[in-house]
Amino acid sequence: MAQVNFVMVRSPKLIKNNQIGYGWASVNFSQFETVKDLIDQGFKGIGRGRQTNQIKRYFNLKQGDYVIVPFSGAVAVAEIIGEKSYQPVTEGIQYGENRISVRYLKHKDGYFIPRGNLSTALQNRLKIRMTVCDLNEFSDELYKHIESIKNDKLYTWNNEQELKIQQNTENFKVDLLSRLRSNKDINLQSGGIGLEHLIKEILEAKNYTARIPAKNEKSGIQDVDVIATRFSEFSEKKEGIFIQVKHHDGTTGNHGIKQVAEYEVNEDDYSQIDKVLITTADFKNNDFADLHNVTVLAGADFVNWIYDNLNLLSDDSLSSLGISSLPTLL
Repeated sequence: MAQVNFVMVRSPKLIKNNQIGYGWASVNFSQFETVKDLIDQGFKGIGRGRQTNQIKRYFNLKQGDYVIVPFSGAVAVAEIIGEKSYQPVTEGIQYGENRISVRYLKHKDGYFIPRGNLSTALQNRLKIRMTVCDLNEFSDELYKHIESIKNDKLYTWNNEQELKIQQNTENFKVDLLSRLRSNKDINLQSGGIGLEHLIKEILEAKNYTARIPAKNEKSGIQDVDVIATRFSEFSEKKEGIFIQVKHHDGTTGNHGIKQVAEYEVNEDDYSQIDKVLITTADFKNNDFADLHNVTVLAGADFVNWIYDNLNLLSDDSLSSLGISSLPTLL
């Protein structure tokens, strides 16, 4: 009997279609019989960056596998039926062009399992910055939730209310990204300095010691805007994060990657070093970033990171972003 796989797929907008979706609008996954053909032919000449494993994991989903779809504050569980299809952006939903038919598991109160019903480890895994993620290590826990759904023993939120929450969340993120890019309706310090302080504040709330180095601290192209360090729990060495921040609209080029990649760090002082480019714009050259061992948080990914850490921001910072603490009717 084939192994049943559990995979997270970020695809909340297609629940009403009984489908899940993945991007890559330029490649029609349903035209290929095997994942090897998909990679060798479908992606020929197309940069995949670090997403090869995600592409393979998504394509290999088969009938009987289970998909966990994250929503704001909850998750839904779907069983793979297996029919692959392709909907271009003009006919469907952007970033969900390559689709697979599923059956969402429904209990008497709707489709959703509150995240608070999940283990801490599974909740943390669902925060990972990936679209498609392996959840097989949580199979025992997820089987219990599936059996609860089938037996109508789950108490959860109303389906329509959750869909409204999800839509409001997506609208919030789109609006926040637009504000950050245009600098309108927010009160952050201009020239990218406001973003640097915002990132510094979040990292300090995560127990890092963070600072914004002077622009003349290093010579040549090497440059970072935020340095965050904290001592490892397992050694006397430090973990270090070196961040280049770009306040751009449109697309950020490779220069920021070069700046942070060239930044000289004494590796003997650190147990872990992460070099990161954060930009309000889009970034397209993932292969170049991978080549230089630089992690990129661009555009929507950056906003998702801010959203996940809103609880760490001060009232003044929330106000500067134009975020109200007043309750909102759905």
